[in-house]
Amino acid sequence: MGEITYNIKLQFPNPQEKNFWLNLLKEERSSFNLASEIVFNKHPKINLKEVYDVCYYPIRNSTNLLPAQGANKVIKEVISCYRSIKSNKHNLKDAPKKEQLSMRLDKRLYSNFSKTSIKLVSSVPHKRIEIKFKLYDKVKEMFDKYTACDPLIFFKNNSFFLSVSFKVPDLPKANEEAVGVDLGCRRLFTTSEGKTLLGNEFNFYKRKVRFNKRKLQSKKKSSHSARTKLNKLSHRERNFSKKYIELAVNELIKSTNKSIIVLEDLTKIKQKTNKKGSSHNNRLSQIPFYLFKQILSYKTPLVGKQVETVNPAYTSQLDCRGIEKGERKNRRYYTTDNLVFDSDWNAAINIANKFSKHPISSLLPLDGKLDLMGRLLSSNQSSN
Repeated sequence: MGEITYNIKLQFPNPQEKNFWLNLLKEERSSFNLASEIVFNKHPKINLKEVYDVCYYPIRNSTNLLPAQGANKVIKEVISCYRSIKSNKHNLKDAPKKEQLSMRLDKRLYSNFSKTSIKLVSSVPHKRIEIKFKLYDKVKEMFDKYTACDPLIFFKNNSFFLSVSFKVPDLPKANEEAVGVDLGCRRLFTTSEGKTLLGNEFNFYKRKVRFNKRKLQSKKKSSHSARTKLNKLSHRERNFSKKYIELAVNELIKSTNKSIIVLEDLTKIKQKTNKKGSSHNNRLSQIPFYLFKQILSYKTPLVGKQVETVNPAYTSQLDCRGIEKGERKNRRYYTTDNLVFDSDWNAAINIANKFSKHPISSLLPLDGKLDLMGRLLSSNQSSN
């Protein structure tokens, strides 16, 4: 069972109710930051009872609009935040803070959730108001076909939105055949079927952003304007990366009829010692390998495919035909029988072979024979 999420714009019936929810979300954010500060200073065990004991009454005493169930949700959110930090082994110097105005709703805060409207608690005690949606045809179709989960309400650009996730059943796989995918710096991905996406637009934008960030870094301590511009630049960079990787994943899924997409397990690859120099390390740090796998993993079940990972050891050094080891030099792989392979294509076939142990490609990965995919963005989009 997969999930697809859409954002729906809310149309409040009057400014009074809009201001009520804006103030409610601000109180919820302040309550999170207060509870986070308490947990950071008092160091209770990160479980519901102990965090509840130290946080519940300070939250209730500091808020006017946030109901009791809202305080409970804040406590659970703080617990989830600290558990995530612990599992990722991050060292905290300060209490984590919430910056966005958002809240996960439950049945005590909303009712009558349909494809046209939702009823939310209002400024009038014990009364709920109906809020209409500004819908797209695709969202209406999702409401008709699938079940919606508890939504999340958030405030952005002076408007309220409802983030709604739909439970979408996974489609059955069409076959058990596999395609290998080699992710890289110079080429975003190369498949064992001989198709590659260079990602020049992505690399160009990243270089441009890094240059602008370096100019602002030296000024951010003394200039409020530089800090503001740096934050906006980082935000645009994250949005661009996600948008581009989503487009790249869509192209990868469309490019093959194989039902199993095999990637290398690149966990912590950026943390490992690399002897190829700072230039290579800088390029490597800009490629969002985890984001690529994350987006691919949730999209593939919706189209009857699945993602698998294999150990990346020696995928670039071995001849994909299984004969004596050749030599890799940059983008070329020189075999012992005097053939010249494309090294990324050869690696992609090795990745697929590691998973399936069946013939993957009838084509030899000869250098110069790759099928290059086109641009994903228009010239205007890639320059913004």
